[in-house]
Amino acid sequence: MKIWMRLLAGSVIGVLLGMYLPDAGGDTREFFRISSEIALSVGRYAIFPLVLFSLAAGTYELRSERKLLRVYLKTIGLVVVTGAALIVLGTGAVLVFSPARIPPIFQEAPAFDLPTVLETVFQVFPRNMFAMFADAGVHLAPLYVLAVILGLLFAGEQFGTEPVAAFFDSAGRLMYRLNSLVTEVIAIGFIAFGARLIFDMRQVAEFEIFAPLILVLVILILALVLVVYPLLIYFFGGRRNPYIWLYAMLAPGLAGFFSADAFLSLGVLTRAGRENIGVPRMIGSTVFPLFAIMGKAGTGLVAAAAFIVVLQSYTALEITLAQAVWVMTTTFGISLLLGPVPGSGVLVALGMLSNAHAGGMEEAFVMVQPIIPLLVALGVFLDVMTAGFAAHLIAHSEELRAKIDPLEFI
Repeated sequence: MKIWMRLLAGSVIGVLLGMYLPDAGGDTREFFRISSEIALSVGRYAIFPLVLFSLAAGTYELRSERKLLRVYLKTIGLVVVTGAALIVLGTGAVLVFSPARIPPIFQEAPAFDLPTVLETVFQVFPRNMFAMFADAGVHLAPLYVLAVILGLLFAGEQFGTEPVAAFFDSAGRLMYRLNSLVTEVIAIGFIAFGARLIFDMRQVAEFEIFAPLILVLVILILALVLVVYPLLIYFFGGRRNPYIWLYAMLAPGLAGFFSADAFLSLGVLTRAGRENIGVPRMIGSTVFPLFAIMGKAGTGLVAAAAFIVVLQSYTALEITLAQAVWVMTTTFGISLLLGPVPGSGVLVALGMLSNAHAGGMEEAFVMVQPIIPLLVALGVFLDVMTAGFAAHLIAHSEELRAKIDPLEFI
């Protein structure tokens, strides 16, 4: 059975359990919460060593092929372009369609914070390099930078680095096999993911007040994934049937939505990128982790759209052009810093936007807190699809993408 079928089957079973099992005073919900945390740990298990070894080997390969600078410029360019474009689309959509205002909701706001630019620098370059291996499993950027540096240092026969480069190459292949094993068995965890999402939505007392915002977001995201991305892939990715790409992305898309976690999705995306889309290691190891760290276009779209609705609801006034521009630019800046929060990017972005906005709005984002699990799921889903879209275009532009028969997709 193909991976996407397993993930879909697990998710559907979980959704049905979430719909029909009794809450039992919160015990059932707590059971699926704990189960989903266990599944999340399993799904992330191989990600950090996979990124370290594969990216170092991939960087060495890119440099050997004299493609390093071009690939990184294209990747960073697509991170910026997709992030800015999707945030503008999300903001414009809610301004045009004007979802109904949300009445004030009084509850305690969660405490969180993003690292400052200086703190991020110290995370990437700690005084003791080994300290980056002892964090809580959320800081992927330090490993990414280390892997790139090592990959660059492997070049040069006079330094005798060939044995180390060969070791990283072999270790990268081994970690890819381990990641493949994880993707084979993780489907059972999607039962917990699906059930937890439904149980979270069952706690929303008045779901109908959020329905207009959710409807606008779902329609916009589906339009991007089903129409805009396939059209762009058709015109810039070889003029082949673009819906083959969509079929190739079924497993990563399901992983992004139901796990709502960028790092777990990264494992599924890495495998689907190579074995479905035909993205070679030198491209996939560069593009996919960087999008997991910085390429939060989907999260930015959802956060910007939700904050516009919060702003309209909080002030009961029409949004001015200056306010819309502020929301878009601030959301874009925040989206680049969301790497350390792979499973709560929308919530953190909304909190940071509320804190940054003048007028005593520090806790205004709690208006949409009841539907945060769904908003996060939508954001991660679009993040993952955007990463797959970018990798396809970059691999094709470098003439490195292998053509794989859809019958052979995982």
